[in-house]
Amino acid sequence: SSIREKGIRVLKTTPPISQRVVRKGGLIEETYNLFKNWKDEMSFDQNFDHTFLGSFRSEAWRKEVYSTLRRRFRDLKTAKPLIVLAHSGYDISDWKYCLHFYIAIHETLYRLFLATWLYPEYQSGRSSLRTEDAVQHVLSVWKSNNPGNIPLSEYGAIRTARDLLRMARDFGLLEGEGSTKTFSSVHLSDEVILYFCHIIASEENSASRVLTSELWKLVLVSQDQVHAHLLRLHQYRKLEYHVAGSLVELTLPCASASEYAERMVA
Repeated sequence: SSIREKGIRVLKTTPPISQRVVRKGGLIEETYNLFKNWKDEMSFDQNFDHTFLGSFRSEAWRKEVYSTLRRRFRDLKTAKPLIVLAHSGYDISDWKYCLHFYIAIHETLYRLFLATWLYPEYQSGRSSLRTEDAVQHVLSVWKSNNPGNIPLSEYGAIRTARDLLRMARDFGLLEGEGSTKTFSSVHLSDEVILYFCHIIASEENSASRVLTSELWKLVLVSQDQVHAHLLRLHQYRKLEYHVAGSLVELTLPCASASEYAERMVA
């Protein structure tokens, strides 16, 4: 079940927006290692301790990583496809896009940044982005999503804008080390596109809504590009895709993202 917010599908279970998870970033390698060593018969805490015993530079950083991942993967059922892929050694350079999509869907602050600010900037043809360019967006999102809470300070807004841009950079959407970032040319494999299709079909409760889903904005893919991807995948017989006017018929190879993840690593 879901509600819609500014045209973006939002999970009803979404908590108030938090700077914390964005500040810690993607934690791509840590998450990959955790899931690569994952044992279903163990709890999250047991898996975490088993994977990272003695591998953190300090106890304080161990606690930061633990609390961020614990919060990020509160519902492990939704993370099952990521676990399946990492556990089977799926290449981290493609796996990180799957993790990015998960975080973008489930974490409000990052999702709204991508869908209502970064994607429009990308579509406008803008080449470089600075931290201060995103500050107004952060202040407005904070105000509308945390009503009644203490407003974000100017420093808090600058820091959050910087963290959001850095997170998008860590996942390969942007590049650049300093305060100015530029858009990367992201190459998504057919397999990853198909994986996204299964995730979106599940989120939208319908395969036919994959083409028009707003969730593609989270990976900076336009509807025209989705159409081109689906046509090509249809030609390669990876899925079935037929369009007649406004009628879309899409048949995906698997019943769920988890089932498709199993196929990806078979």
